[in-house]
Amino acid sequence: MDLKITRLSKVIAVLLVALYFVAFFFPEAVDYVALIPGKTLPYVWNLVTAGFLTLNPFKLGFEVVAVLLLTRLVEPVYGSKEFLKFLFVVDVSINLCVLIGVYVIFAVGKDTGDILYNKFAGFHGILAGLVVAVKQVMPEHEAKLFGFVKLTFKYLPLLFITITCGVAAGLQQYSYVPFLLLGTYNAWLYLRFFQQQPDSNHWGDSSDDFKFSGFFPPLLAPLLDPLGYVFATVFRLRHPPAETKAPFAKAAQYTLPVDSADANRRRERGAKALEERLGMKKATGEGEDVEAGAAAVPPAGTVVIPTTSNAAPSSS
Repeated sequence: MDLKITRLSKVIAVLLVALYFVAFFFPEAVDYVALIPGKTLPYVWNLVTAGFLTLNPFKLGFEVVAVLLLTRLVEPVYGSKEFLKFLFVVDVSINLCVLIGVYVIFAVGKDTGDILYNKFAGFHGILAGLVVAVKQVMPEHEAKLFGFVKLTFKYLPLLFITITCGVAAGLQQYSYVPFLLLGTYNAWLYLRFFQQQPDSNHWGDSSDDFKFSGFFPPLLAPLLDPLGYVFATVFRLRHPPAETKAPFAKAAQYTLPVDSADANRRRERGAKALEERLGMKKATGEGEDVEAGAAAVPPAGTVVIPTTSNAAPSSS
């Protein structure tokens, strides 16, 4: 199915661009839109607006393209209402964590300066959460980077965090890093334990692909699985073993566009493999019948002496 850019993704992109130009032409408006911990009361709305305010034009361009591409993968699966709820939860939770963290640093730290009046803003935290949502809805999908490097979507969040945190450190934009990490973690926390599955009373995603260690290479699973168990115990939402099916089962209906010729070749190979398996099974069954019949035939050179009851009467 060819996924089109959704109307909601266009609205989000327009909102990002509009807030950028508002901040560009009216710099004083940033004080009312960005997250400034010392001014959050009474400006509580900046817990929402700060996540959609981008002040760098190059970063804005990247985020607009990314939100258009990623939303078209996630929104058709979640539905517009659930998708908006997901964005809201990730956005507000990130800003709340940053707000609390700044106050803790101010309370216990020394020479913190005017940290309470630093301006925090950016869509990068929500974007990190969107990448986690893509991993959930299509974990086994593969894409090619630069035409030859295969990437499985289940490792997309790890790749995104590694690259973006590296770029942020290289540009000395260290304030971006908490937003990126919190966006990834908070999105996983919500989807893993709190998101209600459609048409059911189950909450969260208990599939193996979406466990905490699933974000990392399998080599690290023995070290990370105990942490995932702790999370599940803390939130008291540990799913029974039978409930291992991933939510949003209709996600399988939505895949990235593929070449029709390539799809035909895959179907032909699948049909051929099925015929070969059926042929092998049939040949195995016939072989067993032949072996059973051969067991009843005496070996060559063996003389069969008829018994008295079976012998023909001799003529006198």
